[in-house]
Order: sequence, then C-alpha cells, then structure tokens
Amino acid sequence: MFNRYSLLILFSASLAGVSYADAQPLKIIGYNESALIFDKYNEDFGGWGDVQYRSEKYGFSLYSLPKKLEGSEEGVVASSDINRLSADKKYVVVQRTNAAEMVDGDGNEIVSSQAYCDMVSLETGCVENIGAVQQCDGQWVGNKWKSSQGEFFEFSKGGVPPRKLISETIGLTEKDSRANTLKDSFFMGAPSYFACYPPGKNISEYNDIAFYLAQGGEHLLAMQIYNYLLPIAEDRIPLKLNAADSLWALGRHEDARSYYAKYRDAMIKKGLVNKIPERVFGRLN
Repeated sequence: MFNRYSLLILFSASLAGVSYADAQPLKIIGYNESALIFDKYNEDFGGWGDVQYRSEKYGFSLYSLPKKLEGSEEGVVASSDINRLSADKKYVVVQRTNAAEMVDGDGNEIVSSQAYCDMVSLETGCVENIGAVQQCDGQWVGNKWKSSQGEFFEFSKGGVPPRKLISETIGLTEKDSRANTLKDSFFMGAPSYFACYPPGKNISEYNDIAFYLAQGGEHLLAMQIYNYLLPIAEDRIPLKLNAADSLWALGRHEDARSYYAKYRDAMIKKGLVNKIPERVFGRLN
C-alpha cells in the first residue's frame, strides 16, 4: 500500500480547497471538444488513478506504463480542475504524483513518492513536464502558465524529443540505468509521447530507444514502441530482430518466431546470411 500521509501532503500543497467528495469522474472539455477525463478517484491517495485523453480522432490513457515486475506496488495519481484550463482551451495543468512501495534493509515497507507538475495539450494528448509540484501553484497569463515564483512555461518550448533523449542517455554505461532513464522520460505513456513526436518522423530514434529499453529488461515498453513502428517501417530489417528478441524474452515464442523468420528471409534476400545471429536459427528450429 502507498503511504497515505505522504501523498496527501503533496497534493494539498497546490489543490487546497478543491473537493472531490462525490467521487464522480472529472471531465475537462477543451479545444475542439477534446477532453481529459479523470476517473477512479482514490481519497486515500488524494488523486485520480485513471486519466484518459479523448478527441474526435483518437484516445488513450495517460500515465499508464507497463510494470517490469508483476505485482510490484507502484503507480501514479493525478489531479486537476477546470480553473487549470488555458483561455484558448488548448492546455490544462495537471499535478502528478509517482509512488512506489519498497523494502529497506531492515525489512520495513517504505513508500517513495515524488510530485510533479505537467501540462497536457488538448489538441494532441501530448504531455510535457513543467517541473516540480510547486510549479502547479500559479495561474494562466494569456496562454502561458505563470507559477507563483514568477516563472513562465510555454508548451511549444518544452519537452525532450527522441534524438535529444538518446543523446542524454547514450553515455550511461549501465544498461539498467539507461533503460530506467528512458522509461522516466516516457512518464506520460508511450501513446502520449508519440503524440508529441510522431513515430513516422522518428523511426530510427524510436528503434534505438526501444532497443535500449529492452537491454535493460523493459521489454513490455519496448514492444509498445515496436508495435507502432512495425506497420510503418516494414523494410527496416533490424526492427524485426529487435521485436523478435523482446517477444521471446516475454515468453511469446510463437509470435517471436514469426519475426525471426521475417528477419532471416530479409537477410538472405540481401545476401547477408552470414550476418544472421546464431540464436535466430536456434529459436526457429
């Protein structure tokens, strides 16, 4: 279980006076009738456990990342209100708290939690981090968010694109550390990050990101990326091998064999049979 006290303190800092006693879903309608829907409010933790973006074209969950370990106690709660919607209804400020239960050296269960301030584009569902939770204490000045410390945040100038994300993590030699850093940058969930930076324009970068995630054991998140890339990059041969390796690691051997076969056939067609890793032949037999 999460530590109730620590989460409530974090949320009360910038949402004092806001009441969700009726526990009904909160729907903030913005630009072109797109909406942000907060559901499954948890009074113990002081936030909504399910956040959905909806527009005429598509919809997806926000802050929903696959867990590396089954049964792990971790999660995200978020809060907002109609007063945090910009005047043009294109952006809304959201307070997010990440929490995870851990066990210390003495066997005691402890909770690690950290609160942040985000901004969501109601045009696309793209989420960008403004900063620490204190940045959520502020107001809209035109279409720029001004914190109580006097700092301005402009959505178009925020975010970390895929190429910059790779450059910031490539120097990390530990595979787990690199994967964890990349996963932290996908805090909003893969569909939302794709809304910020469309896969079709960043195929090579996304393939590298997924590969590094898989190296650190984050195969579920890696597969979310591969599943977006495979339909739009059918001629990218290494992508087939990378997807096959992650599927194999996840125990989905039949699905993996399908991609191993496609990879093998593509390599043979290019006259590169000697470059095919031995594991491919072993897993196809």
